[in-house]
Amino acid sequence: MGLPAHRRLFAAALLLVVLSPLGAGARCRCRPLPIPACDAPEVKHRIRVDLDLAVVEGTVEVITQSGPYQVPVADLDGKTVLAAFMPRGEVFQGFFEEIVAIAVGTMDGAHASVETAAAFLPGEYEVLLFVDAAPGGGAGPQRGDLAAFDNGVCDPTGVSVRVAVGCTDATLALTNRHFILF
Repeated sequence: MGLPAHRRLFAAALLLVVLSPLGAGARCRCRPLPIPACDAPEVKHRIRVDLDLAVVEGTVEVITQSGPYQVPVADLDGKTVLAAFMPRGEVFQGFFEEIVAIAVGTMDGAHASVETAAAFLPGEYEVLLFVDAAPGGGAGPQRGDLAAFDNGVCDPTGVSVRVAVGCTDATLALTNRHFILF
């Protein structure tokens, strides 16, 4: 006993969509955002990153591999915030010429802001940011530092937060959910 005619037609249409190149592209959910048509597309913009961590009883809760962890705000106050900005989908591999911009700031309790120079054409970029919370400092994140990431975006890098730049300067707000204890 075969399928009714309407189900055979549906199955054939579904198979056609799945096997066709157009169907494969249409199924892909991970496409870069469209680049806006700006009046002056050659004009570069700034990115401002605002860290606004919620404090509960003097601590900031972040994620670790073994569960939540409370970082005393006093351990963050005055610490350096370092952000490197890369093209969409790129991860810093030690080649400084691939970095679009770098921004440095200082934590003020559980808050900080860093801002780049005007270096970004409209498009998407990766923000690799860490708070140098561990004693001793360093040029990159080390055990005890806070690192920002967002795996909720399409094609995440796993080590960055994505920001879209349009026809004006962009602002990216980071909260507790973006941070892990490195």
